[in-house]
Amino acid sequence: MKNRNDLFDLYLAGKCTPEEAEQFVSGLSDDQFCAELEVRVDEVFRQELRENEVLPDMVRLSKEQYVSIEALIFTTVAENEEERVRSISSTIWRWAAAAAAIIIFYVGFDQWNKDHSMITGGGPIAAVQDTTETPTGVTLTLPNGQVVALADHEAAQYASREKQDGVSFYELKASDVVQEPMVQQINVPQGQTGAVVLTDGTKVWLNANSSLTYDVNFVGNERLVKLQGEAYFEVTPNKEKPFIVESKNQQVKVLGTHFNVKAYTVRHVITTLLEGKVQVSTGAKERILKPGQSSVVGFNDSDIKVVPAICYEVNAWRNNEFAFYDATLNDISDELSRWYGVEVQVVGRSDSFGFTGVISREKSLPEVLEILRRTGQIRYHIVPTGLKERRIILML
Repeated sequence: MKNRNDLFDLYLAGKCTPEEAEQFVSGLSDDQFCAELEVRVDEVFRQELRENEVLPDMVRLSKEQYVSIEALIFTTVAENEEERVRSISSTIWRWAAAAAAIIIFYVGFDQWNKDHSMITGGGPIAAVQDTTETPTGVTLTLPNGQVVALADHEAAQYASREKQDGVSFYELKASDVVQEPMVQQINVPQGQTGAVVLTDGTKVWLNANSSLTYDVNFVGNERLVKLQGEAYFEVTPNKEKPFIVESKNQQVKVLGTHFNVKAYTVRHVITTLLEGKVQVSTGAKERILKPGQSSVVGFNDSDIKVVPAICYEVNAWRNNEFAFYDATLNDISDELSRWYGVEVQVVGRSDSFGFTGVISREKSLPEVLEILRRTGQIRYHIVPTGLKERRIILML
């Protein structure tokens, strides 16, 4: 039998056989091994993932090899779920999920099997009614207040549907009146994402429950857009007319770059830079971000905190996945509420809880709740509030 530290290296590099993968998972019942694993995974997770770099000796698995090892790992855990929930601490589950998340990051999101979730635990799905409804779709609010569904034929005069690199974009059309500002707003409902190409060629991906307000022709000396929610930008360079993203309590100024802004009306605004250079300002302070960095600005604070970026979280939502790193119950409840359109309430303290994992957003709400429950850390309760409405309560 190989040394378990060697097994971890093989597991991380995608070089272990199914038998070695099983040996690695069985080691999670050893407290000493788990303590060492926590330190090692934390180091790799914080340094390598945040830098979005592949280890020099990393070899990518074929999809068949990956699915085979993944199935073995999670089948092994599922078969021993009850015993493990009793004997293994929540910390072990957290780092088992983190190790799995490392593998899915290096294999690549394109190889992610949508029928599996990167969370330990198995078993039958409880018979819980799925209360989510089909959203109305991405809409465009015109300067006169008229709201047009971009999927409808009548929207053809405002936007055309184009597919680029496998992504379906709504390519917005410029106005014939070029000298006057004409403000429009793109709205993406709960449970959906949307992608648009602005009239300057800038590509914008919008997450669920988000809106982007912009001048159709970008009249003036700058290209100003206002964001509510979360969006990823690939900005077309124009040194003479900088691109500015305005959200609550901050502005991001760029010339041409790839970055993500998360500005929902909760707690803080997070800007993550993947390529290029941006300037984040709050009026009182300014900071320059480099690739691989994130800025954090509180809604009631002018201070700008710069931290290493967790790049896989930015990529995950555009690949239709939830990605959590050391997430609190409040973080989880916010994501579920925005995507499934239900009220989610957290009972008790959640700041001492850290959850790590990746779950497909194609799964139903009942499936996601059961995945969370099977970690042995989270409990939930569904409270009927009306004929169709439900309120979800999450607790430790």
